[in-house]
Amino acid sequence: MELVGDQDAFASVQDQILSCRGYGNMSDDVLAPVAAFLNASTSCFLQVAAKRGGTANIRRSAIHNVSEEAHRGYLAYHTHNDPAISAATRNSHRIPYVFCTSEVADYSSLTRSEFYNDFFRPNRIHHVLAMSLRSHVDDDDIIMLGFHRPPNEKPFGEAEKGMLHSLSAALSCSVRVLCLEDELHIRDLAMTEYDKEYQEHGLLFFDENLALLHGNQVGIGHLQSSLKPDTPRFDLLARACRRAAMVCRDDEAIAFDFSEADDVIAKVRAVHDYDGRQLFAVHTNNRMTEAIFSARCREYGFSLREVDIVRTLAAGLSNVEIGERLFISVRTVENHLRSIYSKAHVNRRTQLLSRLNGSG
Repeated sequence: MELVGDQDAFASVQDQILSCRGYGNMSDDVLAPVAAFLNASTSCFLQVAAKRGGTANIRRSAIHNVSEEAHRGYLAYHTHNDPAISAATRNSHRIPYVFCTSEVADYSSLTRSEFYNDFFRPNRIHHVLAMSLRSHVDDDDIIMLGFHRPPNEKPFGEAEKGMLHSLSAALSCSVRVLCLEDELHIRDLAMTEYDKEYQEHGLLFFDENLALLHGNQVGIGHLQSSLKPDTPRFDLLARACRRAAMVCRDDEAIAFDFSEADDVIAKVRAVHDYDGRQLFAVHTNNRMTEAIFSARCREYGFSLREVDIVRTLAAGLSNVEIGERLFISVRTVENHLRSIYSKAHVNRRTQLLSRLNGSG
């Protein structure tokens, strides 16, 4: 599609889009300049989780010149009635997909709808130009950008569609970076929570050449002497990884012990990253602590779910927190605890943890 519009303005908008450094800046760095470029009065950004055959859920959003109250109402009540989201979902194979709402909806019916009268009309939205993109993080996610004009202004036409399409490469690049940064931030939070929950558990990732890619402090402390090449412990780690690579050709997560020295027990799994590169995940723990805990759990005949609950008890979580962590009700937690106490012949959690740690 041929670019229509001022080349200097186009270059300036592109630079602003590519300078965006976070969802918090989406309104000022992306929506506002693109809206001005298209002569739109308001605009919005939506990251839509459009599961096949299911309801579209909004994961991220940003607005320009739309009130926060109106936007909250849209997210709460109107996303499932928005013809632009429906059209983008139906045409997810057409990326980028640039269209006007008038092309995908019967406007005589739309202007009589609850969606139009509860959202469009109060916010002086009538003409809508939209573009959908891929997030590049989740195959089911669609990125939507919407630009709006009030009813007393002329509709968007082929010129504006061409102008928006000309920005698709910059918008796609910027959005992809933001989505990946968001995903990495969530994973960092998950790792932090993991470390808090399992304070004695080490976790390290190595590449195919056994270069350390990531490791928490516990894991690095456990395997410090194994991280130096040309040492017996490094050779032991290398042999374990080679064996894991052979065992896990079908990508099954098979783990086994390899540490025969000191007071550390370690397991290695062959895994693959998003690009298919083989990596090695190494889990470590104090030999005696883990051995005693596992032996006692087997001795008392705890189920896998009961072992999960006991581990969260050891982390100091309350019944409510355990339920939230394991996605079960508090009543289910209490039922499991009664069974656990009965099997271990104890009456309270302090007695249970004392026995599992080998001191009771």
